[in-house]
Amino acid sequence: MNQLTWSTGLRIAQMIIVVLGAAGCADSFAVKNEAVPAEMQKQLQSQAVPASELKVTKAGLSVRTHSVPPPEGVLKVPMYYENGIPHIKVSLNGRKPKKFMFDTGATFSVFDAEQAVEYGLRTVPQVRPTMAGVLGKEPGMAALIPTVQIGPWKLENLPCIVRMQRTAWGTGILKEHLGVSVLGVHLAANHCKYLTLDFLKEEVEFGFTRSYPGQQRKHLHKTSFSMKSGVPTTVLKYGKVAWEAVVDSGSVFGVQLDQRVAQVLGYKDGGWHVGGNYLITGVGGAQTPDQAKVRVLEFMALGLFGSYYPFAEVDVMPGPSRLGTYLLEDYRVTLDFERKLLWIEWG
Repeated sequence: MNQLTWSTGLRIAQMIIVVLGAAGCADSFAVKNEAVPAEMQKQLQSQAVPASELKVTKAGLSVRTHSVPPPEGVLKVPMYYENGIPHIKVSLNGRKPKKFMFDTGATFSVFDAEQAVEYGLRTVPQVRPTMAGVLGKEPGMAALIPTVQIGPWKLENLPCIVRMQRTAWGTGILKEHLGVSVLGVHLAANHCKYLTLDFLKEEVEFGFTRSYPGQQRKHLHKTSFSMKSGVPTTVLKYGKVAWEAVVDSGSVFGVQLDQRVAQVLGYKDGGWHVGGNYLITGVGGAQTPDQAKVRVLEFMALGLFGSYYPFAEVDVMPGPSRLGTYLLEDYRVTLDFERKLLWIEWG
């Protein structure tokens, strides 16, 4: 059994890319956030957990999740590395398994309202957390997933959040909604001793009762990490300045600096600016690279993973500092929750 207590604010550092095709470009189509339609809100209300089944304390809603791991104590499942983001197949409420993004930069799992209705998530309308995403804040609704199945691993009563707004781009018949549904790091952090994202083998490994066995590949960097605001965070260094960055498999970029850190490092301005015919999207909305003021800097020696990387290019972007998949995809990455160690292996 695992008990989780909801708070009113949830940090989600997720960022993905949507490439705009022949239908139009980011400059010619308006992007805006819309509330979930009233009819869908009624459907979410109809799926609410009865008040008699809820336990509410001063700290918020108390939720117990039951995890039944495989008897082997470890589970390996295929990683579907699509559009720069790792996905895994998951069955929700006994439905046919479907691929979902696996986002270590998201505190909790998040689903669009359409999927919450489709999969029969049990909503808790009286609990409305505010999600702080890379591109801003947006309202959510607490919910519970009755059953989650990942291979032979079964979880019951898993908490999640339903998005109460949608990001839309385009107009008229060309209007589209940009979906954001992800599996958050709580899935592993609350129930596993370690989590491995092996980008080299395209495999995800969950360790339940066994400790991480140690180095698996020829080369290794190892450093500490901590869980800050529910997401794994490690320390980077440049010169005499050190700062924290989220290990974020939900971001397709590499090393990303927030504006504050860039200014502390002496880069309030400068670097080369990034454009492109795509949208940066996530919880909080969507922006073009120009709107997000993305720029690239080069560091002579960046302290990363307990070592130094020469001539490292870093992106200055909205949101917290992060380490995304453009960097992680070259490695076998393990979050050792038991020892609070980040293992980076290759070769």
